[in-house]
Amino acid sequence: MISKSVLGTIIQDQLSEFKSLKGTVPRTLFKKAISYGGASAFVVKGVRRCGKSTLLKQIVKEKFSDNFLYFNFDDERITNFKTEDFQTLMEVFIELFGEKKNMFFDEIQNIAGWELFVNRLLRQGYHVFITGSNSNLLSKELGTHMTGRHVDIELCPFSFTEFLKAQKVEAPKKGFYSTENKVLMSKKFKEYLSKGGMPEVIVYSNEAVLTQILNDIIQKDIVTRHNVRKPSELKAVLNYLISNAANSINFRSMPSNFAIKSPNTIQKYVEYAEETYIVFTVKKFERKLKQFDKNPKKIYCIDTGIITKNTPSMREKDGDLLENVVAVHLKRLGKEFYYYKGKTGRETDFVMPREKQAIQVCYDLDKNNTERETKGLIEAMKELKTKNGLILTLDQEQEITNKKSKITAKPVWQWLIENDNYEKT
Repeated sequence: MISKSVLGTIIQDQLSEFKSLKGTVPRTLFKKAISYGGASAFVVKGVRRCGKSTLLKQIVKEKFSDNFLYFNFDDERITNFKTEDFQTLMEVFIELFGEKKNMFFDEIQNIAGWELFVNRLLRQGYHVFITGSNSNLLSKELGTHMTGRHVDIELCPFSFTEFLKAQKVEAPKKGFYSTENKVLMSKKFKEYLSKGGMPEVIVYSNEAVLTQILNDIIQKDIVTRHNVRKPSELKAVLNYLISNAANSINFRSMPSNFAIKSPNTIQKYVEYAEETYIVFTVKKFERKLKQFDKNPKKIYCIDTGIITKNTPSMREKDGDLLENVVAVHLKRLGKEFYYYKGKTGRETDFVMPREKQAIQVCYDLDKNNTERETKGLIEAMKELKTKNGLILTLDQEQEITNKKSKITAKPVWQWLIENDNYEKT
């Protein structure tokens, strides 16, 4: 067991660090987070360093002032923390601060039995806020022991509008773009495309964090938790996934790129990476549910800055980076989306059956590729039974119409601004 004196020191150290967070940018999900007031745990999920702790700080500042207790379980001083230490932790909290009913826990899923502890707090009338960066550990316990007792959201790195806010640049009003707006937004978006949206990179210019995130995920979130015996092998696969963002992956053919015999090992590594939120996969659209898992999936990385920093060769693949930005934003918005590949073999980057929307991403639309891009899009539009299609480009605006369909081309930055839930605060 960990002694009370050690826990007391850690609590005080962590609280000082938590209170010292500065330069915070209000997040899109902030309004939803502060509206929570029920008897369920509020869970903020997402990749490491995407701003989960800062969101907790914003909630505290807005709603709880000094009426809260905080503990971060991602601390090397508590590597031997056991289930029974939760009781000691609560005793130390009460001895230090008295009884406060608002609890904030970072990375609590690191500790076995955490869900039983949280359940006890909820029964005792506490409000509990939790962050976590491992979807498997969170979802397993939440689904088994806390069914109906949690509300969860996924936090991504900064959206483009949050990126602008962090740089103290005001986004233009939706639908009204002056020449000056267009020039500035285009310039800022190219910066966003390269740097990504990790808060420490944008607010503090700390690009080293983009490499550190990857190392921490490999060592702390995958190797240690899953007892991976060949970390270098895992790292090679993860680098491969990131460098192939916006492309399909096939577990059967991937082993030929590594000294790995089994496709099952590759598949496990991909699943481990997805658990940490650093990558995610998108399925091919099918009308028959049983076909969904039989086709190759497309892989995306949660942040383009992580891509360009760890795989410099991707800087030259502007089209893939652009598509990755769109995929992350669709995920951020909570959309159900797939890629489409018709009988002719033509592909459309994203289809959303519920919205009946098809989106093609093309870095530079010109006379050599317009026909190819539009034909694939029109096929997907027919499948979805919609007459309107969208092509997202770096800078171009255009309308392509015929008797049966209308395709609008617009810059990605414009689409990001027009399709964001960001609210000024």
